[in-house]
Amino acid sequence: MRFRGQLIAGYAALLCVTLVTGTAAVTALRTTSMRLERVARDFTTEVSAVQQLRFEAEQLVATSRGYLLSADPKALDRFTSVSQRLNASLAVLRRRPELAVDVAGIEQVSRAYVDTADQAARRRTAASNPLTIIPFFESTLAASREQFEDAISRFVTREQNDFDLEAQHSRSFAARTQGMIVIATALGLMLSVLLAWASIRRLSAYYTREQAATAAARQAVAARDELVAIVSHDLRNPLATIAMATSLLEETLEVAHVRKHVVAIGNAAGHMRHLIDELLDVARLESGKIELQVAPCHVAAVLDATVSLFQLQAKEAGIELVAEPCSNPTVVADRERVLQVLANLLANALKFTPAGGRITLSAQACDGYVRIGVRDTGGGIPADQLPHLFERHWQGRDKHGGLGLGLYICKQLVEAHGGTIAVESGAIQGASFSFTLPLLREQTLEPTAVQT
Repeated sequence: MRFRGQLIAGYAALLCVTLVTGTAAVTALRTTSMRLERVARDFTTEVSAVQQLRFEAEQLVATSRGYLLSADPKALDRFTSVSQRLNASLAVLRRRPELAVDVAGIEQVSRAYVDTADQAARRRTAASNPLTIIPFFESTLAASREQFEDAISRFVTREQNDFDLEAQHSRSFAARTQGMIVIATALGLMLSVLLAWASIRRLSAYYTREQAATAAARQAVAARDELVAIVSHDLRNPLATIAMATSLLEETLEVAHVRKHVVAIGNAAGHMRHLIDELLDVARLESGKIELQVAPCHVAAVLDATVSLFQLQAKEAGIELVAEPCSNPTVVADRERVLQVLANLLANALKFTPAGGRITLSAQACDGYVRIGVRDTGGGIPADQLPHLFERHWQGRDKHGGLGLGLYICKQLVEAHGGTIAVESGAIQGASFSFTLPLLREQTLEPTAVQT
C-alpha cells in the first residue's frame, strides 16, 4: 500500500509538471503572439500614417515650388489644399499619446515651412520676375524645407527603432519562456526516469519474494506427496489386515456381545479406509496426478450397478431407491470414477432421507452431454449453504463425522471429465444433484488413460 501511494504521488507530480509545462508553453506562445501582433499592427498603422505625412510634405514642397516658378493661382490653391491635408494628418497622429511629442515637433516645423512658403508666395505674386526671390528661397525657404524633411525622417527612424526594440523584447521573452519549458521538460523526464527506476526496483523485489514463495510452495507440495505416499503404504496395509482379521473373527465367534465389538472394529476400520481414500483422491486431483481410464460407457448399466450396490442399504433404511428408464446413451468416461461420484451422491442422499422417502436416479441426453441426476425427498438444504456445498472441507446440514471432501471430490472428478455439477434444493423439498458427461461421438474411441 505504501509503494502504491508513493507511485500515485509520483505520477501525480509528473502530471502536474506536464500540465504546468503545457500551460506555460501555451501562455507564452499566446502572449508572444499577441504582443508581436499588437506591435506589428501599431507599427503598420504608424508607418502608413507617417508615409502619408511624408507624401503630403513632399506635395507641399512640390506645390510651393511650382507656384514660385509659375505664379499660377491654381498652383497656389493646390498648395493651400495640401497644407490643410497635412494639418489634418498631423491632427490624427496627435491623438495618439505615445506620438504626441514627436508630432508636436513635426507640426512646429511644418508650420514654420508653411509660413515661409506663404511669404515666398506673396513675394512671388508681387514680383514679375521669379529670379528676384531666389535669394529668399536659398536663404530661408530651402533651410525651412530641409528642417521639415529632417523632422519627418527622424520621426520615421524613431518609429522603426521603437518597433525593433519591442520586437527584441518579445524575442527575449520567448527565449526565457523556451528556457523555462526546457527546464520543466527535463524535470519531467528526470521524474519519469526516477519513477521507472523505483517501480523496477520494487517489482524486482516482489518478483524475488514471489520466486521464494513459489519455491516454498513446491517444497510443500513435495512434502505433501511424500506424506500421501506414506499414508498410502503404511496405513492402508495395516487397515486391510484389521479388516480381514475382524471379518474372520466375525465368522468364527459365537458369543454375541463379543461379536458386536468385532463388528464395530470392522466398521471403524472401513470408515478409516474411506477417509484415507478421500485424502488420497484429493491429493492426486490437486497435484494433477490422477488418471482417468476413459472409454465408451453405457449410462443405463452404470445406473443399474449403482442401484444394486445400495439397494440393500436403502431397503434396511426403509427408503425406495429406483432408476428411471432412459434411452441408454453412451458417454466417454472412466466408469469406476463415475460410479464413485454416484456412490458419493447416493450415500449423502441416504443420510438425509428419512424412512418412507424415495431416491431417484435419472439420465437425460441434451446438447452433446448426458445429465445424470440423483434426487431425494429428504429435508432439503438451506439456501445459504448451497453456494458452499462443493468447497473443500465444507459440511452442510448435520455433520456426520466426515472430512467434508466427498462433494469436493465429485466436483473435481466431473470437471476432469469435462462436465459440470450442480445442485437444486428447497428448505423442505429435498435435494437434487446432477452432473454432465460428454456423449460418445460417431467415431469409435479406444480406452485411453487421461492424466488430469
